[in-house]
Amino acid sequence: MSDIIYAMRKETAHIPEEALRLEREERHRKGLRRTLLFALALLAAGGIAFAYVARGAAFVPAWALATPEPAPTPGTTSSPSPTREAVAPASPAPAETALFCPTAIYVDGALAGVVASREAAQALIFDACAYFERKAEGIGVPDTTLESEVEYRDATDGEAAAISTYEALFALLTGKDTPLTVVTTLTTESFADVPCETSSDTTKYLIKGTRLIARMGRNGSVHSVTVARFVNGAPDGKPETVEAAAVEPVDAEILEGTQRVDPDAVPGRSEGQKGPDAGELTFISPIEGGKISLNFGQHEGVLHLGLDYKVEGGDAVRASCTGTVVCVMERGGYGLVIEIDHGNGFVTRYAHLQGASVAPGQAVAQGEEIGKAGSSGNCEGPVLHFELRIDGIAYNPRFYLD
Repeated sequence: MSDIIYAMRKETAHIPEEALRLEREERHRKGLRRTLLFALALLAAGGIAFAYVARGAAFVPAWALATPEPAPTPGTTSSPSPTREAVAPASPAPAETALFCPTAIYVDGALAGVVASREAAQALIFDACAYFERKAEGIGVPDTTLESEVEYRDATDGEAAAISTYEALFALLTGKDTPLTVVTTLTTESFADVPCETSSDTTKYLIKGTRLIARMGRNGSVHSVTVARFVNGAPDGKPETVEAAAVEPVDAEILEGTQRVDPDAVPGRSEGQKGPDAGELTFISPIEGGKISLNFGQHEGVLHLGLDYKVEGGDAVRASCTGTVVCVMERGGYGLVIEIDHGNGFVTRYAHLQGASVAPGQAVAQGEEIGKAGSSGNCEGPVLHFELRIDGIAYNPRFYLD
């Protein structure tokens, strides 16, 4: 029983597929009939003709190209259709331009030769100049100029009859009897050091045996320019050299002290020499109402380079003059140090500080607090060591304090 049911299901499943196939074939036959009828209708209406125009063009229906001729009016006769030549006459051959006609080369007003074209003439002169530049032997940056006056003219009939080859005219223009004057210069540059000198002097303001570099030396340099001149590749005189100082040297200066060492020496108020004028700069005491405990000068056989102020730990330290902070650091025996640059080579130094309230690069005003006094570094108790340096040399601050 199950086999019969299976066979019935299988046969039923094939029925839709067969029906679909038959329907597709019927649609195909109908489409062919419609196409055939459409073609017959077109042929019955007069047919279709195609014309083939210029090579590479597509086929165009003849009816699209045909232009109906107008009916002749009474008393007139029809004119023949215009020919291709009448509609688009052939273009005449392009006339020779100046660039491609025989060209005569004149050098300083005299005929040097004739070549086939102006382009060839210009290339010939360029190549001749390049030849003479290469012939100039030496080292340097080349600069070539053509000093002869060169003209390019359209050759006359007589000149055109004597056209030269490129090779023949190049040999003439680069030979011994060339009418050209080609100048080439070779330029070289160099820098040479100029060593600085060192001078020594003595001063009574330094303890004997002490040497101070009053000015650092700096080497200079000289700039040399050498120009060699060549005419048509041959040297024209001797090379010329011009020298100019690029950087002037600065001589070093060393000061040697002559002051006798005195282990019992106590510096006074006016020790040392007064330095350069401060101009518009003014200086005040770094400790308001502070008292000086040790002056500038020789103290116990050692040169004391500033003023010491009596202070209490934590006292405010102020800027002696308006300027820019350039140093805040621990510096050996100085302890914590602040340095302020006031311009024109003037710098003040504040040492043995307990703390700093400024940083490098910070601008400060005269009288502004910059730190606290203390006892850092090599000292026995709270003290402020104050120095004034001008171009690196320590001077007695008393000469500058208001």
